[in-house]
Amino acid sequence: MHKIKTLARIRLWLGLAVLACGALWVPGTWAAASPPLSGRAAPIAFGTLQTDGKHAAEEYGGGLRLAMMEIFWDRYELRPGEFSADYAAAQQRTLKRFKDLGFQVTLALGIHYPPRWLKQEPNAKFVNQHGDHSRDLNFVFNQQMRQHAERYLARIQADLGFDNFWAVRLTSGGNGEVLYPEGGSYWAFDVNAQNGPALPPTLPRCPYPGWKPGQPGLAAAQVRQWADWYVRCLALSVAWQQSVLDKLGFTGWYQILTPGSGVRPSAYDDVIRKNLPDGLLGVGAAWQKLYEFLPDKRRAVVYISSVADRSGHDDLPQPEDVQVPLSDPSANKWSATRWQVRLARAYGLPVGGENPGYNQPASLNPHYVDLSPAGMLARSLAQARAGHFQCFYWAHSAQLWDGTMPFSNYVTAITTAPTQSYPKAR
Repeated sequence: MHKIKTLARIRLWLGLAVLACGALWVPGTWAAASPPLSGRAAPIAFGTLQTDGKHAAEEYGGGLRLAMMEIFWDRYELRPGEFSADYAAAQQRTLKRFKDLGFQVTLALGIHYPPRWLKQEPNAKFVNQHGDHSRDLNFVFNQQMRQHAERYLARIQADLGFDNFWAVRLTSGGNGEVLYPEGGSYWAFDVNAQNGPALPPTLPRCPYPGWKPGQPGLAAAQVRQWADWYVRCLALSVAWQQSVLDKLGFTGWYQILTPGSGVRPSAYDDVIRKNLPDGLLGVGAAWQKLYEFLPDKRRAVVYISSVADRSGHDDLPQPEDVQVPLSDPSANKWSATRWQVRLARAYGLPVGGENPGYNQPASLNPHYVDLSPAGMLARSLAQARAGHFQCFYWAHSAQLWDGTMPFSNYVTAITTAPTQSYPKAR
């Protein structure tokens, strides 16, 4: 429950940044998978988040072809190296049911649901420049924490087999999306982030250990170097997961969960000029930098986890957007979806996404249940089609069956266009 509320606050923050601050705060490549925004669009593969197994057959019968299941690490690894056979068997049954029905299955790894015992590890949490410790666990700067996660991922491979999954959702590890902890401060001041002994060998060393955002002492170019390092470390935490899963035999899509617009180029420059005050960059949400810094873009998907969040009036990606430079301030008024689709084209990546879930945040609930052409359902699918998404998931399956958003409305909306024969990763 805490994690859901945390993500809701972050998403609300990312969205409000757009409305409040206009142009300042607006929430080798695989080009063959990312068609230009022109000509006839390929159909989209549709699914649901946290697919309800009790209604899976009805969802497949309604035209959905993607199911999503999520593993909870704290229910799986009860003590270090001791895994629950009962929990594994339950996940095997869920996977078999989805596969038998004909679904392609997406897996959420659940690293951000860590076992309680892991929280007692040395330097398990992030530390910000004010000395505060995070609730999220630190898989960015702590190699020992990564090793625990790697053992967990190896057990998923042994019990479920990553070759059974069409896509895997990637996050920062400790958070449910690719974000540092919430709060707006900068979370790079634990001993390892400051070039301590357990800094992962694939991370660059902190360029100015001891310096803290907001302090004097660095020139603007040096502040930019520090900010780039901070976002790069987040991108490399994604790359670490890609590398581990590649070695475990996964050959599908990597959905990189990036919500909202983040800190766009003009805002990024402005924050650097102001010497990195607390704010949106603290969560690492500079998506143009993150995707630039991602070293392995093969099979990576720009996955917009906030489609139709009312930013930019939920406007649609346009074919001519590819002609607009990323640094052009005219793009600052675009919706988060339109902006991230533009980033996907810049880096030659396919696009997928999901709408904000019910109560994530509650301020969007009227938009969520609005069945008019201006409501979340209509606008999210319009954005997905205009952006040539490869996949779209309604958040969440439960709300399609509890009366919040009737399943029949989702079926009607998605069947106005043909269903995608889910693309294979290469």
